Amino acid sequence: MSKKVLVLNPYYPTLGGGEKHMAYFCKFIECYYNDVEIDILVHNYNEVNIHSENYPTINELNNRFGIHLDRTKILKLDLKAPGSLIEHYKNKKVIEEITSKYDLFLNFMFLSKHIGRAKRNLYSCMFPPQKFSFNKFPHNLFADWLNFRFKNSYNYFISNSKFTNHWLQHYWRTEKKNVTIYPPVFLENEINEIEFEKKENIILSVGRFFVGAHNKKQDFLVDFFIKNIHKLQGWELHIVGAVSNNPVDIEYVDKIKEKIQGYPIYLYINSDLSQVNNLYDRAKLFWHATGFNEESDRFPEKMEHFGITTVEAMSKGVVPIVINKGGQTEIVNQQEDGFLWNSEEELLEYTQELISNSEKREAIALNASKRAKDFSVETFYEKNREIFDVL
Repeated sequence: MSKKVLVLNPYYPTLGGGEKHMAYFCKFIECYYNDVEIDILVHNYNEVNIHSENYPTINELNNRFGIHLDRTKILKLDLKAPGSLIEHYKNKKVIEEITSKYDLFLNFMFLSKHIGRAKRNLYSCMFPPQKFSFNKFPHNLFADWLNFRFKNSYNYFISNSKFTNHWLQHYWRTEKKNVTIYPPVFLENEINEIEFEKKENIILSVGRFFVGAHNKKQDFLVDFFIKNIHKLQGWELHIVGAVSNNPVDIEYVDKIKEKIQGYPIYLYINSDLSQVNNLYDRAKLFWHATGFNEESDRFPEKMEHFGITTVEAMSKGVVPIVINKGGQTEIVNQQEDGFLWNSEEELLEYTQELISNSEKREAIALNASKRAKDFSVETFYEKNREIFDVL
């Protein structure tokens, strides 16, 4: 009898690093079960039009990440925009009822507090939500009951980094249900020798364009580059990212487009895999700023929870100069395979150091490529298999 699997991810149309992670998880499930049908449940979260002709298909997901899902499809759910807390919980209940029809529910929604009601339930934790609380009182019977039901409905909570796992444990005390599995970035045989002769004076940043939560701070990087352009003569800034049809996100991109007029700054919106790989091949340096000017201890959800694009860059010999926050610190070893910066002054200092010293940059690039092999699809599958074997 065919296994029925539901994956919840209303952020699907962004086709960012989280969606690459989800796609490989779906591929693992397709390989693990001989006979399986997977539905990716999406809904009109944040006013996204799920019926738009631009809403990405499974084929677009496959093309974006170079993967082949053949037993996975999109399941679209129209939900009424919640005008009140009661309506919000009605929507939540509708989704939870849908999960009850499946053998396995994989919750891939950022900060979700949906209760899993399938036969088996997994929570892929990009960052944990905080507990339910009402009327400014963290403990009351109804909130405690909801927290108990949420925590106990899942067989495992799978964190994407030790950083995320720390906060999951801090908020929920999920103890033995916690597992840390780094997201899959590429197959081991996809890391090739670096072709330094192809490298150009390009600083690259890759990450989806969106407002709020752990947004990628592309606007800051653009401002920083323009402010220091006289110190970065002969270099270009290339920014790659997907954007949904959310009006707020589109407005964010439009403002960046206005800023970069007349400067050697280039945007690539919703690019396919071949174009992104071409930029990785050509770039020398990689910038990442998620969490800049945010307080890590007060707002950990605003940090980069892992950093898939950082690993992608490293695999292509693009030296990472990334913010010293969140999951990035688990990827980059300071001055060995990249740099971790704490201030604008350090970001500029490290960038100028690598610009002026090509021998050092190439040595670090080689180390970065070796480090990237620690985040393979094969390792991801192996760790997932350990969980599925006991489900």
